[in-house]
Amino acid sequence: MTATRKQNTLLRSLLDEAGWSGESLASAVNALGRESGLALSYRRPSVAQWLAGSVPRPPVPGLVAEAFSRRLGRVVTVAQAGLGPSSSGPADDGNRLAVLLAEATSRPPYLLSGLRTVPTVLTGRLTTVGTVGPGAARLTVAHHQAVDDMTALLSSADQQLGAGAVRRTLCSYFQQTVVPWLSLPGAPASRRALFRSAAGLAYLGGFVHFDDRLQGSAQHWYRLSAALADEAADQRTLAVALRALSVQARSLGHYGAALRLAESAVALGTGLGAVESAFLEGQRAVALAARGDRTACLASLTRTELYLSRAEDGSTTATGVYNEASLAYQRAAVCRHLGDARGAVTAMASAVRLRPAHERRSHALTLARLAELHYAEGELEAACATWQQFLRSGATVSSARLAHAGATMRAALVPHQRHTDARDLLIALRRGAAGSPPQGWSR
Repeated sequence: MTATRKQNTLLRSLLDEAGWSGESLASAVNALGRESGLALSYRRPSVAQWLAGSVPRPPVPGLVAEAFSRRLGRVVTVAQAGLGPSSSGPADDGNRLAVLLAEATSRPPYLLSGLRTVPTVLTGRLTTVGTVGPGAARLTVAHHQAVDDMTALLSSADQQLGAGAVRRTLCSYFQQTVVPWLSLPGAPASRRALFRSAAGLAYLGGFVHFDDRLQGSAQHWYRLSAALADEAADQRTLAVALRALSVQARSLGHYGAALRLAESAVALGTGLGAVESAFLEGQRAVALAARGDRTACLASLTRTELYLSRAEDGSTTATGVYNEASLAYQRAAVCRHLGDARGAVTAMASAVRLRPAHERRSHALTLARLAELHYAEGELEAACATWQQFLRSGATVSSARLAHAGATMRAALVPHQRHTDARDLLIALRRGAAGSPPQGWSR
């Protein structure tokens, strides 16, 4: 705790407005911490200290403000909670981008309120990012080509080995190399090209943090990608960044935000190619299903199928892969949200069959989801057989999502230790057999 201050009447007023006790606020902050991968254990005495004027260390003030924002249905800032200095006003686009760049290596929490500043339409306004001294080099084609080459290299390594193999390298390269280049003088076309390349790398940064279940950092990098894409007037990357934020929001149970982001992504992506359109529309279908809108969801899924049928081949780029396996996976998610358990199993089994062999992490995650669906239907033997494949498939991939899937498997099987297949799987996990968390999924 920092030095004490006067009584926090602002926080007291918010508690009264929310109808919360100190224990209720503490529980809400702890829950938001869990969502971001933070182990917090606040109780009523901590809130009493805040009311008395103490200020918790970051990122807790932001979590307190977020808790009230969600409870009250309006944006509450840290300053309005009496836990930080007042803002001088809304940041302009240049300042907002500068802040996002400066915080690219931080570990912020996941904040729904952080989505309010994400651009949903292109402005294409290039802003000045930092300053350079006299005699600084000018941007050339080589700068953005170098970023594209590094993005392709890191994306390939991520696809083969998982986020754990590339995340730190990506962050270091972005902060030490790309950020200084964004300040270099150059013709508008050269600057837009670099911003477009940086947006693609930032998108990959969001994905690898998402794969490592660092939700706040993932959101931050996706927001950074969106801001850079807006500066570059890059319709495609802004649309896929919005889609990624939608995927993340749905995975965390924020279905309303997920649908709004998916709708914005589809609207922005009007006129893109068939694969890109399927990529965006498929997420809208899942988001609609999560909200329980069966009619609109099925219509969206039909449009996704139509778009993909018009594509000559699937797309494999640094900003995403979309193919028949991806569509089957989304169809399974739609079925699950709409209560069609058998349809979800059938669709997920198709996704396993259609997934290309080189998509090792995606293949392993699809197997894990299929096993969980079998288990939920009481099909223990089928679940165990699929989990066996899952262990083998993800053996050398460093991914916190795979590790979490392994933990889910373990928790499901412990009550069934007398079942031979379940017991064998648990023994394999304890012994660190090929494909088990101790080898490929260490965290």
